[in-house]
Amino acid sequence: MRRSLKSEYYSTFSVLLWQNKPMKKETLYLIEYLAKSEKNPFYARVIEHLTSCMLYSPSSLTQTRLSTMMHHYGLEIPKDENDAQKRLDVALDAVLPSSLNEGKKALFMTLLASNFPKKKGFLTLSLELFLSQLEPVEKSIYENLLAYVSGLNRGLALFYVLAKDQTTPFTPEQLVSLGSFLHVTLCQLIFNEEELGALEEGLKSLMSVYLTLYGKYLYM
Repeated sequence: MRRSLKSEYYSTFSVLLWQNKPMKKETLYLIEYLAKSEKNPFYARVIEHLTSCMLYSPSSLTQTRLSTMMHHYGLEIPKDENDAQKRLDVALDAVLPSSLNEGKKALFMTLLASNFPKKKGFLTLSLELFLSQLEPVEKSIYENLLAYVSGLNRGLALFYVLAKDQTTPFTPEQLVSLGSFLHVTLCQLIFNEEELGALEEGLKSLMSVYLTLYGKYLYM
């Protein structure tokens, strides 16, 4: 007899994640949903890296099956992958310390101010006003920086919530390894060769600052 969706899910996905981690079911479903993307390979690569670190146990379910499971548990099914990413951000922020979330926001605003000095005055009033003043080239730069920072934070936040309450602590070296992996992966997916030549060192420095921020809450 064919196994039920529920038994199939629990046989391929570690039950310990439900019991011992400060993560909601919705968070795990969204991670899995995004990892099955045929358009964006980022999440599949992140899950593969976390699995190699013994931090994650992925399922073999398709996006369709995952949507069915979400419906089964009364969770809202993502409209699309952009919707899933937005909801994942909300779910991850909900389990991170509020001061860490504030630190992330402050770093991003500092990044914008330093990269768009002529528009800094608008930024002090509101992000919406700042965005409305960007020229097409500036908007493209902003979108690329946002994609890099968002991907970096999602990967580091996943590590945080998975590693935080492990019986055997995960080392700072593993966090640094993930940061380097995320940096290389995001650079490959977001920037062309010319852009990367001009930005890579700055992005590495930015990645190190975010590592320090997350490391503060994981190891201090």
